[in-house]
Amino acid sequence: MSLLESELKPDCSGYHGLSVNVIAEPVEALRLDAKLPALQQRLAEYREVPVLEGKKRLLGVITETDLLLSPELQTPTPKFSSIKPWVEVIPPLKNTDTIERAIHFFEQGDCRLIPIVDANGHYTGRCASRVLLQRLLHGMLKPSRVGGLATPLGVYLTSGYHMAGSGWKGLLATGVLFGLLIHGLDWLTLTLYSAMLDLFPAIRQWAEGQQMVVHLGITLVCLLGLLRLSPMSGLHAAEHMTINAIENDLPLTEAAVRTQPREHVRCGTNLMVFLGGIELLGLFIYYSWERLSPVGLMLYLGFWAFVIGRFWQPAGLWLQRHFTTKEPTSAQLASGIKAGNELLLKFQAHPHAMPGLLRRLWGSGLFHMLAAFLLTAWVVGLALEWLKLN
Repeated sequence: MSLLESELKPDCSGYHGLSVNVIAEPVEALRLDAKLPALQQRLAEYREVPVLEGKKRLLGVITETDLLLSPELQTPTPKFSSIKPWVEVIPPLKNTDTIERAIHFFEQGDCRLIPIVDANGHYTGRCASRVLLQRLLHGMLKPSRVGGLATPLGVYLTSGYHMAGSGWKGLLATGVLFGLLIHGLDWLTLTLYSAMLDLFPAIRQWAEGQQMVVHLGITLVCLLGLLRLSPMSGLHAAEHMTINAIENDLPLTEAAVRTQPREHVRCGTNLMVFLGGIELLGLFIYYSWERLSPVGLMLYLGFWAFVIGRFWQPAGLWLQRHFTTKEPTSAQLASGIKAGNELLLKFQAHPHAMPGLLRRLWGSGLFHMLAAFLLTAWVVGLALEWLKLN
């Protein structure tokens, strides 16, 4: 048994044959003409950074020690001839190599990262990590990215490959809930809109586009109100807090998970804000097309593109904080923690580098929810039509 293996785990036979990509992490490489601030920033983050000659050809690596020992690299604009001598040429790993080969490479030196190249010898943008190798051999490796959903049956989590928590039943239940919600929301919105027309008859004289904006506003207020009042917002928060704890290497205990924020940058709320901004832009152009000059249209498009690009994510986080999540109960948080522990156990038993696109889409639960949603909306629609006729 090698020294590295004995230090990390007495028996690593269960990981033989795994791809080296399982322990790969993204590392942005440096060009030879990089300036000192970029060099310092990259080395402060990774301590060792791949250096490219040209766009893709891997030259070697430069380390934090090299920066400290080289007076030439301390200048504000180090030159090509100053950086190149300090680049250490090391044999890279190939993206087809296995964990055993990575262990062999790490045994040859005390490097933290080893660049991974493709079949053409080009840097792939990822490095094999000694830290991730240690986690793998100790059964502590975690998915690089975790997704999830709040479902009526509890928190659902996925690594893109493994599914944990409420599982497919929770995903189907979510689709059914949204199918019922769409009809209930439609009825509530129409009722409130009719009441508003009775209270403010002048609205009937407004342009079609203005009336549509009012209708959309009522729909949005009703949707956010329902989400805030429902138990789903607490489960939504529990899902986010659990994912944040996993991604920040915190233990999955109630005390630790409660310290995490309820918001998450990859939440679908952020995406809905972005798509909503695009929809409002489309509606404005549709109803104002004949009144806008080409210059006015270009100015408006530029302004709206700036607003969406600058504020869609902060607006999504604000909506999460105040409407789509609320402080979870102990039972709701326990659902998230249970799903998180289940996911980590499954991942550590069968780790993977990165599932393919179709596998990630399947793991996201999109197909399950969409099928249940369409079927429920169709059945409820037929039932409502039958009630009208009878």
